[in-house]
Amino acid sequence: MNLVGKIFVGIIALMSVVCLTLSVVSYASHHNWKEKSAQLDEQIKKLEGEKTAMAAEKTALELAKAETVKNYEQIVKALDSKVAAMTAENETFKAENAKLEADLQARVDAIATNGETINSLRQQLNLTSGDLATAQQLRASYLRDLAQTMANLHNLAGLYGNVQEQNVDLTKAHDDVLAVLQQHGLNPDPSLYAELPKVAVRGTIEEVKEGPAGLTMISIGSDDGLAKGNQLHVRRGDVYLGKLKVVTVEPNRAICQVLGEYRQGTILEGDEVYSQEAN
Repeated sequence: MNLVGKIFVGIIALMSVVCLTLSVVSYASHHNWKEKSAQLDEQIKKLEGEKTAMAAEKTALELAKAETVKNYEQIVKALDSKVAAMTAENETFKAENAKLEADLQARVDAIATNGETINSLRQQLNLTSGDLATAQQLRASYLRDLAQTMANLHNLAGLYGNVQEQNVDLTKAHDDVLAVLQQHGLNPDPSLYAELPKVAVRGTIEEVKEGPAGLTMISIGSDDGLAKGNQLHVRRGDVYLGKLKVVTVEPNRAICQVLGEYRQGTILEGDEVYSQEAN
């Protein structure tokens, strides 16, 4: 074999090795991709199962959330109705109390008038016998009126006792409010506070707590320019409801007291509060 033949044999041997190597690599690569594909299919099935489970869990959570929101809205509506009813009942009680006080004063005035009349009749007893008989008849009539008046006075005394008990309860509530103010470092003297905020402000009523003090919570605070003692107006649309006085203030909210002398309606959550400049 000459040199050329040897060279061709070497080349053929080298090409055989190269082809064998390529065949082995190709077989190994084909086998690995098939196994990888099977693993990926299993992972996809597993992820799809997890996706289905998470979708079902999401649906259950959304239903639970909707039910919770519905229950909360029902509770809020019930509380709003209760607050409105209690406010109306309080206004009725105030009117009845004022009527009883006026009636009691009228009865007291009538008793004083009857006493003066009796004294006048006693002076007329010194008249003639004919006039004395007439005076005695008048006296008997006035005594009957006095007895009726005393009976009415006794009834009014019972009513007055009830009013006094209610006054004691209101006084206690008032003292409790003063105690709360003192615990928060607030002086009940309104002259110590400025009447209006330094800047125009506007917010809403977030919570109303009816009672002797008539406390409310509003959506603005010191960050908006409010300070203790500031007075704000309240309205619902075009209806003016009254004035509030800030008793304690935080950065983003404040507690206010309803000023009874300016009240012109029932203050509810969502009503607008504003300073005079913001009107």
